[in-house]
Amino acid sequence: MRKPIILILIFLFPYILFSQIIIDQNDMPQSGDTIRSSSAVAFGNLNYEESGNDFVWDFSELTFFSQRVDTFVSVSQTPWLYQIVFLLSANLASPGQDFDQLPGFQVTDYFNFYKNSSSEFKSVGFGVTMNSIPIPNKFDDPDIIYRFPLSVGDVDSSLSNYALALPGIGYYGGWKKRVNYADGWGELTTPYGTFETIRIRSEIIQFDSLYIDSLGLGFPVERVFTEYKWLGKNFGLPLCTVTDDGLLPTIEYIDSVRALITNIQSIELKEPDIVVSPNPFNQYLSVRLPSLKDTYLSMSLYNLNGIKVAEIYDEFIPAASNEQIISFGDLEISRGIYLLHIRMNDKVIVKKIVKD
Repeated sequence: MRKPIILILIFLFPYILFSQIIIDQNDMPQSGDTIRSSSAVAFGNLNYEESGNDFVWDFSELTFFSQRVDTFVSVSQTPWLYQIVFLLSANLASPGQDFDQLPGFQVTDYFNFYKNSSSEFKSVGFGVTMNSIPIPNKFDDPDIIYRFPLSVGDVDSSLSNYALALPGIGYYGGWKKRVNYADGWGELTTPYGTFETIRIRSEIIQFDSLYIDSLGLGFPVERVFTEYKWLGKNFGLPLCTVTDDGLLPTIEYIDSVRALITNIQSIELKEPDIVVSPNPFNQYLSVRLPSLKDTYLSMSLYNLNGIKVAEIYDEFIPAASNEQIISFGDLEISRGIYLLHIRMNDKVIVKKIVKD
């Protein structure tokens, strides 16, 4: 009788060893976690769109160019006014790193708030302090990032929205439609290691609007993009995230501490080396470049749908010409937010600019 059982176990062993995982609330970030991530570029064809069962994603050739550390705390560790607003709706907070600075206003104490439960992990709001005035903002409807238990084949959606009055500035509000597809499982390899994973594809439409009282103008922004996430057991954040908005995909993956690479030409130019002013602008825009050798320079303007609206500059410049003045007088460009693509030889930098 033992022999058939042994044969069955031998037959089933590969499927047991490589069967898909199931994600639950214990795989989300917890209070006290600090998670390091690397932003990366891919030199070559990174196959992040394909998926399937028992799939192998090999991202081992990713090259990092910067790192950040996400910290997670309890709601009681945030400013007291935030605690009052989020005490019942959140059980986790994270100091934010990406709130857009507004000219003339000092923004501090930016926190994102989350609720992690046995049924879902959701973003419930954020808080900022502007010119020493705390402004907590709880979403009218939360952004449900994941529903649990999460396994391959699951499909879910959520519609979140928010509205925030900014004292002395105007109004900031918007909404986000998210549809999640758990469309594959298998093995993911990054420079950090090899892991069992579930792949989540999120199709997202996001609309944000900023109205500035002093200008009497509103700046609506609509984004349509896809997030590809690879989730693992007990990592808190996705093992890897690729965000594709039709322009330049951004890549992040959980990582260990790494020394900054400085010998890769295509990423040695850091974004702060290029200064664009004034921003917002009206008719003229100054683009100040770092001190470089003679170089080929091109500049193109894209709208937020990824459509090129103007070819601005395309020629060789001498080393001394480190400031370029762009005149928009002859270009029929309406008010709004645009992406300025600056290419210098094989380096590409993207700047967000606002035309008023």
